[in-house]
Amino acid sequence: MKEFWKSEWKGIIFTIILGCLLHFTYELSERNAFAALFSAVNESTWEHLKLLFFPYVIFALIRRFDSTKLPAVYSTANFLGVLSGLLFIPAVFYFYTAILGSHYPAVDISIFVLSVILSYFVSYTISVNNKPCFNQFSILLLTLIALIFFLFTFFPPQTPLFLDPVSGSYGIFGS
Repeated sequence: MKEFWKSEWKGIIFTIILGCLLHFTYELSERNAFAALFSAVNESTWEHLKLLFFPYVIFALIRRFDSTKLPAVYSTANFLGVLSGLLFIPAVFYFYTAILGSHYPAVDISIFVLSVILSYFVSYTISVNNKPCFNQFSILLLTLIALIFFLFTFFPPQTPLFLDPVSGSYGIFGS
């Protein structure tokens, strides 16, 4: 498990770096629709969840195909890990902005980094247990979450989670 823990730290670094890069790839790609699927297309909380989800899943897939010594509960651990991070971001963001009345980029970045660490910590904790459960279902749920991110990039619900506070619009089309 020591080797697995080292790999988790590689995942943390990979996810933080790629997540930060994905914050800018949509604009840098000149608003390419394919880049929009994986990148933040605006400053909404929802779009920023992609910055955790896709790098995390990419690292999990790389590790799946690169390693033969994964815990039997690997897929379930990844699903629960990334889900914990996805829930952590809006919970802490909305909590602190409700108290302070505004958001601060340094705090937002710290929340992102903490969500990445939390995701990998939850995944590792479950992996140490190594009792196979719900792996196929977890893969299905991860796929479903990715599809929801894709769909809501183009057709977001008109709720505060999807609102871009800078432009006052929703999604890629700014409706």
